[in-house]
Amino acid sequence: MTLTPESVTMDLELDNENFGYVNGNVSDGMLSFDLNSTSRRPTPRFRRIPTMDPMMATLLQFQFYGYPVILTMGTIGNVLAYVIFTRTRLKKVSSVQYLAALAITDTGFLWTSFLTPLYGYYKVPIIIQDGLCQFMTFLNYVFTFLSIWYLVALVVEKFIGVYWPMQKSTMCTPFRAKLVMSFMAVVAVACYSYVVYFFGPDKFYGILQCMPWKELRLHFENLSKIDTFVIAIIPYGVIVILTALIMIRGCEYYRISASVELFSHQNQNGRTGSQTSAHVTKIVFPVVILTVMSNLPVMILRTAMTIHGLKNPQIAKWNQVFYVVYIINFAIKFIVYITFSGSFRRRTLEVLKKGYDQMKRACRQGVAQSETDAHRINMEPMPSEKNKSGRLKKTDI
Repeated sequence: MTLTPESVTMDLELDNENFGYVNGNVSDGMLSFDLNSTSRRPTPRFRRIPTMDPMMATLLQFQFYGYPVILTMGTIGNVLAYVIFTRTRLKKVSSVQYLAALAITDTGFLWTSFLTPLYGYYKVPIIIQDGLCQFMTFLNYVFTFLSIWYLVALVVEKFIGVYWPMQKSTMCTPFRAKLVMSFMAVVAVACYSYVVYFFGPDKFYGILQCMPWKELRLHFENLSKIDTFVIAIIPYGVIVILTALIMIRGCEYYRISASVELFSHQNQNGRTGSQTSAHVTKIVFPVVILTVMSNLPVMILRTAMTIHGLKNPQIAKWNQVFYVVYIINFAIKFIVYITFSGSFRRRTLEVLKKGYDQMKRACRQGVAQSETDAHRINMEPMPSEKNKSGRLKKTDI
């Protein structure tokens, strides 16, 4: 039996304290507010709702135990990826600048998205605090925007390198990549500043939630339709089209190189160039494919719900299912880098070995310093005058 709005209302009347929160209070790439949302989140005292189908009950159990694991693994992997992209020789490649920025935005998205289930599942009311509600929701919108548009910029750079290789050395540089990322960040902050004024702690069915103000919900729905084009339609359309063109040109290069015999010196030079291109492709294409496959179902459902106003309980249920996959995408990019890039694996081992050596050296220095101080204290005799003054007197008690 599917969960309907009527059953939610009835269950609210019977058991208010076990009610979680409305789906999508924080932007998290979904509709930010849905009065007819049929999703329910469990509290730590999770119990099976009679009107909830088994799939939703299993999904809520998975979210209850899985969200902290996803957050922890994603944070560690993204921080380590950022260190490798910025502290090793990989930082000289312009495409790596976007990957380092993605590590930051993905981590920020995971933390700002986790605040809502942190309140709904574990009763930690951070997201419903006045001020934090507006600021964290604003950051979630910004991180959502930057996560997808930084990937668009990465695909555009790869497209330029394939179709205009002569301009790649001048157009695709680390400095230009930083300028593009800074410009996108400024645009995101400016465009989503309205979120601070539209959101706040408000009651829904008697439960305090971080949600749009009642007086501004109509305007917020109109802005959500525009945001759907900016987040869900335009970037994924650009990514799919440019990726298809890159693959077509790559197939052409492969066919030409396989059918034409070159001199040994030219063949060696061609192999070197193809290896350089392959190093970038080994990272870019898996990340693009992973993002499109995990995010596209959620974005299609969001577009349908936003533009056509669909409030079907079945759509809301599948929206919850695909949203779990959507969240996981922000936490496993480090695994993709390790799996498909040998250069990234070598740099990771170097960073881990260097960090281990530094910790080992610091521990040895600390132990040696402690032994030296202890030896110095034992060897220095205390003067007799200080010894007399150091005795305990009756007046000191």
